[in-house]
Order: sequence, then structure tokens, then C-alpha cells
Amino acid sequence: MKDNGTYRQMRNALTAKLLDVRILLPLLLCLLWASPVRAQNGLSLDSALLKRIYNYPRNYAQTISSFQSNVYVKHIYQTKRRNFTLWVIPSMYTIADGLRSFFSEQYIRMTFLQNGEMDTKRQVFYTTIDHSRHPLPTLLEFITPSLYEETLYDDHILSPFYASNQVFYRYNTMQISKSKTRLYFRPRYVKNTQLVHGTATIDTQTGRIIDAEMGGEYDMISFQTITTQGDYGSRALLPKFCRTNVDFNFMGNHVYSAFEAVFDCPITLPDSVNVKGNRKLIDSIRPYGLSEEEQSIYNYHDSIRNAPRSPETLRHDTFATDTTRCDTIETDTLYAAALAVDEDIDTIPQKPRKRKHNYVRWDQVGESLVRRIRFSSEAGYVRLSPIINPEYISYSRRKGFSYRFKLGAQLNLGHDMTLGMNTRFGYNFKQKKFYFTLPIRLDYSYRDRDAYAEIVWANGNRIYNSTVIDEIRHQKGDLPDLDDMGLDQFDDLNLRITNHLPLNNRLSIEAGLVFHRRTAVNKHQMEAMGMPSEYRSLAPNIAIKTHPWRKGPLFTFDWERGLRGRDDHLPYERWEIDASLKHRMHRLQTLNLRLGTGFYTNREKNFFMDYSNFRDENLPEGWDDDWAGNFQLLRSHMYNQSDYYIRGNVSFESPLMAASFIPLLGRYVERERIYLSSLAIAHSRLYSELGYGFTCRYFSIGCFASFLNASYQEFGAKFTFELFRRW
Repeated sequence: MKDNGTYRQMRNALTAKLLDVRILLPLLLCLLWASPVRAQNGLSLDSALLKRIYNYPRNYAQTISSFQSNVYVKHIYQTKRRNFTLWVIPSMYTIADGLRSFFSEQYIRMTFLQNGEMDTKRQVFYTTIDHSRHPLPTLLEFITPSLYEETLYDDHILSPFYASNQVFYRYNTMQISKSKTRLYFRPRYVKNTQLVHGTATIDTQTGRIIDAEMGGEYDMISFQTITTQGDYGSRALLPKFCRTNVDFNFMGNHVYSAFEAVFDCPITLPDSVNVKGNRKLIDSIRPYGLSEEEQSIYNYHDSIRNAPRSPETLRHDTFATDTTRCDTIETDTLYAAALAVDEDIDTIPQKPRKRKHNYVRWDQVGESLVRRIRFSSEAGYVRLSPIINPEYISYSRRKGFSYRFKLGAQLNLGHDMTLGMNTRFGYNFKQKKFYFTLPIRLDYSYRDRDAYAEIVWANGNRIYNSTVIDEIRHQKGDLPDLDDMGLDQFDDLNLRITNHLPLNNRLSIEAGLVFHRRTAVNKHQMEAMGMPSEYRSLAPNIAIKTHPWRKGPLFTFDWERGLRGRDDHLPYERWEIDASLKHRMHRLQTLNLRLGTGFYTNREKNFFMDYSNFRDENLPEGWDDDWAGNFQLLRSHMYNQSDYYIRGNVSFESPLMAASFIPLLGRYVERERIYLSSLAIAHSRLYSELGYGFTCRYFSIGCFASFLNASYQEFGAKFTFELFRRW
């Protein structure tokens, strides 16, 4: 009986559970069917809809033809908080004191090309900011978000509407009508500066994005963008209207900015129109009225601007305009407005003479210190990097602090010929040495291909020569403190003359002469030891560069042979082979590969092992990332002590890899990198470096460890500023 009772209890419990299942299962099926995660063919609506979005450019806008669009942009700036540090931020010193609210308008001709590129030409510009300047120029990127591309803006911020980026986002949907669906997206793991969050209205049948609202943070700018896309074809890939609100916060400064961009405006101006400071013209072509706040800024600005001005000020601020007629402009009053540059020219408010002169002087000083200086005309240009630029300051354990800047110029000679210069200067505080590289380059056309002749004068590398100490020991014996005298260090002043000829699209050849004058750093001590303090060499050089496959590596074959001459001329023969590949992958990932070797076949009395592709660069440049093709912890003398080398460098770069998923820190990491480098030289075990680095809005930092075979040697780091790099 006891067993029968237990059996009945178990049967009743099981029956109750089955009844619960019978009741709950239909309810559950109904909920699943009614929820917005089901669609036809058994697919979730998320997957089906996302697939239509990803395929929309291919299905409905596959043949993209070039077209033009007239774009009106208005921009408001409001300084909420500010302090003295606002003066040293590039482009922000213009609003660092005085008025706190400014307003700008511009009319732009945008040409969208078939290859996806965009050509922008500003035709009309009016602003209440003195000298017609542009605070926060980086905001211009936010005018045209590319929703269907891999990145929303240029080379940053991964789009949630691109197929390969879906691994970084979570999606939810809600049906809002028979033909429209609301899509919600947010970062899948943690917030990051390369990701956005927001919503979008989607055409359910085609996957066309009707409108979108996105928010994010990049390069110290928090933004909120609302965009309405075009209706059909190629124009559906681009905005029809875009509004972005921006907050900039840095060291107690808070600047709010908002701009609106309207595309496909009906009025088309002549191509040659380029007008600044004409209020009547911008009033004539504005597609809609101003808000009360915008109009109040104009009114206040006008009350200051209408003060009496001298004729010299008027002549200085008057800009010439185009008088060509255009059938697309409906009335002649528009041309009259374009020519009316009398009372509507933007000028500096009239102030007492002494204060005005001080203002102009400090304004010019501020522009020279924190902005790129550029003077350009049809004849050419001159440009100088900012004097105060954290981007050009770097630190490494081996070399200490370094600072560098650039000076460039170009002269247009006509007939597809230009004469240019791109000088790099630098100072190493540890070595107390000033470095420079001065290239002068003549570009010309050869068989309808770009060719050039170049002269490069430089002192950019300090070279080591340990063989000199061995020679002294051979002659003088083992002197005390010989290794501490610095007799193996030489300054290298060199001159290279090269002519580059492209034979076809895959093959080019360079031929020229290379001259070196190497002078001992401890010149007097060298002479006291009876050794020459200066060595020279003159050598012809031939280099062949080939790119056999479009996406394959670049191969370089380099040969150089020193000529016999006076006693201080060093004969030698050097060969080098190098292969480098920069492979751009999806999701802003990049794989860098480099493999090379070099050797001397004739040394005789040449004490210097000086290679082209394996050298200690004091002014490095190339590979977009200077760290990818160089050794960071390798001692300087090891570059010049072996008559052969075999090297390999690998680096992988990705915006979201390891540190990006760390809470708090991860949201600021823009890109991460992994490095692996190996080197084989004579009389040494295999040398290797393993490194990791990342870039954020403030700096780039890399940490490296070196090994001889598998034995750990040392740890080091390299640091460079990234502050305002895009500004």
C-alpha cells in the first residue's frame, strides 16, 4: 500500500506538470510568433533584415554614377566653460576669449565620384568668428556619414550597417508598420570609441535605411547625429539631411557645437565662385530660415560690426567674386548680392588702437604656434607643421625624448612638372644632437608615368664602428678606458642623388650616387690615437623595385659599390633584398609583413656596415606606424657590426582586440597592435622582440621585450603623443 501511494503521488505530480506544459506551450508559441524575432522561412527577423541592409548597395545601387550636390551647412558654437588651456588647442584659440557664441554658414559643391571618393569645394562662407576661422575643423567629417561603408567617417568608427562589423554590435528590432521596422543597435561587449549606439528606421522590404540616430565619442568629441537618407539609387547611400550635436570637454573646457547640413539644394552657383564674408549672398541661397538663437547671434555681431572702420580695413577684408552668369540661378539679384561687398564684409570689431594691435599680434602668434601654416597659390605652396605639436614628441628608453617638425614647399613649373621639398627636422635631448633630412624633388612625366629626380641631404643617423677600437688595440695595445672614450661613434653627413624611372605599372628602376662623410664624435681623441677622424665614400647605387601582383608584396633589390679614390675613401660593395607587404583587412585591421637580407661582398678597409633597409633611424617615417618596421630595443652598434643580416618583422593592428574590452579603459582605446621581430647577424644568437601597443586619444604606447634565442634580455617602452592628431 505504501508503494501504491507513492506511485499515485508521482503520477499526479507528472499529470500536473503535463497540464502546465499543455497550457504554457501554446502561449509560448504565440509569444514567439508575435515577437519581432520571427520571419518567413524560419529566419529571425533580425537576420533577415540585417541581410537586406547589408545587400542594399549591391541590389539597388550597384552602378553608382558620379553626381553633384549643392550642400548648405550652418554651424553654431557655444563656449560653456573655458580657461587658459583653450589657447594651446589647435584651432580653438580663436574662441578662447571674448564672445562665447558664434555662428557660421557655408555653401558647398560636393562631387561624388564613381570610385566612392568625394570632392568638396566651398563656394560661399560667412561667419561671425574673426578672420573667418574654423574652430574644430574635424567636425566637417560628420557632415556625410557613410552608413553602408565599413567606417562611418573616413578611417574610423565602424558602421553597424556593414556586414563584417556585426560581430561588434547587438541588434534588436520592432515592427512599427507594415513597411517599416525600427532597428536598435549598441556595442556587443563594452563601449568603445570605434563603435556607436542608436536606432534606425528601415524599409522592411528592401533594407534601405530611411533615417538613423547615432551617438558616440571619438577624439575627445561626444556626438549625436541624426541623418535622413536619400530616396533612391546612389543618393540613398548618402544623407539628404544631417544634424549633429557635439560636446568637446578637455581640462575644464566645455564647448558645445551643432551643425545642420542640407543636401541637393536647388540653387547652383558658377564653379568659379569663392566668396567669403558676403552676408547678402548667403541670405539669398539659404534654403530655410534661421532659428531665434542663430538670428540673435547675428544681431549681436552686427551691433559690434557696424562700428566705424578705416578704409584700410575695408580694403584688407574685401574678397573678389565671380561675375560669370549661370542659367541655373533664377534671378539677377543673386549676382548683385555676390558683388555687394561693402557694408557686409566680416571685419574685426573696432577697438582702441593699442588693444587692437595687441589682439592681432597675439592672434598671429597663436596661429603660428598651434596651427599648420600654409601659403598657397596657383604657383605652389609653403607649409610648416605647428611649432607646438605634441604629436611630434616621442620617448623611448634607449633614445630618450625627441622632438621633430616638418617644412614643405612645392613650385608648379608647368607641363606636368613640379619642384618640391619636404624637410624633416629633429632634436634628440639625450644625444644633444640636431638632425635634419632635406629632400629636393623634381617630378616629371616619363612615358605618361610619374618619374622624379631627387637630391637628399641629411645627417639623420649616428653610425657606430667597433672595428676602429680593434685597430687601435692592434697598434697601441689594450689601453685602459678605451671602451669608454666613445671612439666608435661617428656623425654621418650624407648626400644622395637619385633618378626614379617607372618602366611599367609593376616595375621601376632607380639609379644615382651616394656620398658619405663620417666624422668621429670624439675627433681630437681619435687624432691623438693616430687614427683618421674622418672617412669618406662615393658610390653609384642602383635599385630595382617591382610589384608583381596588385595586392602582393613590394620587392626591392639594391646594389651599391664604393669607388676607389684618396686614402680616406672607402671601397666596398653592398647588396640588399627586401620584401614588404601592407595588407588591409576588414574592420580596420592591418597586417604588416617585412622580410629582408643584406650583405657585403667587398669590405677591404671599410670599417662601416651601413645598410639602407636595416639602420637606426633618428627621424623615422613610413609604414604609417614607425614602430612596425624597426627594432625598438636593439643596441645602436648592432646595426653596423655585421657584414650580413637577415631580418623579419610582423605587426597586426586592430581597433578592437584586448584592451578594448577592459571596462573604463576600453572605451578610449582606438587601435591595438602586436609586434614580432627577429634578426640574425654575425657572431650573435638569434635576436627577437615581442611587443604590444595601443593608441588612444591622448597617446600611443608600446611595450617590448627582447630575447636572445629563448633567453629574456630586457624590457622597454616607446611613447608618442597623439593629442589633437586629427586637428
